Amino acid sequence: MRPLASSSQAGSALATAQSQAGLHGPAPSAHPQRRLGHRLAGLVAISAVLLLGGCATLTAMRADVATPKPAPQALVGAKVQLQAAPSIAAAPDAGVFQSAVVQAMTRAGMVPLLGQPAPYTARYSFHSYLDFEASFPSAWPPPGAPILLPNGAWIYSGYPLWWSGFSWPPPWYDRVFDLEIRDTATGALVYRTSAVTGSYEQRLGPVAQKLADSALAGFPLRSGMHRVTIPGG
Repeated sequence: MRPLASSSQAGSALATAQSQAGLHGPAPSAHPQRRLGHRLAGLVAISAVLLLGGCATLTAMRADVATPKPAPQALVGAKVQLQAAPSIAAAPDAGVFQSAVVQAMTRAGMVPLLGQPAPYTARYSFHSYLDFEASFPSAWPPPGAPILLPNGAWIYSGYPLWWSGFSWPPPWYDRVFDLEIRDTATGALVYRTSAVTGSYEQRLGPVAQKLADSALAGFPLRSGMHRVTIPGG
């Protein structure tokens, strides 16, 4: 995402830049290099405002969460045995995934246990997949779709940031966290939630904690389809 600033911030920065660029600066007879220095200072001021205004946007993560129904009250404070899905149990980031789920469940009010029997059993997984619809040129985000050139190359003016040139369009990935909690004795499903976030980045480790936190935000009462924003940090 590109850094953003409010119109009032940008207007203030522009006024400052104009002031520094010569409205209240040296007389027209001043040395050209000195006038250039004032103009550069104004541009730096504008850049600083734009970057500061976009810091929260750059570090926050938005996730779409699906929780079919609220969690039963019995899960609040309950001991839950934690199990990783076989597909990620031996993954390089397995430790990162486990830590993320333990912390998210603890913050939600449950007591996750590792290798110990408990009245409930939680199975979790992380995975990413290529989103073909989003990657297809007709579905690209602003500034618009890439253009296929006669020589087979693509041109796209928005990737990575303010860059124009020739490039194969980068793929768009959906990174997903799934959590199911079942009654250990009967195997009955008692709670399910999932969170997904889209990005040009495929790696799961850097967003594992935010995905797990998003999926359990508002536990135990929140349910349905909703969007969660996790601040940066």
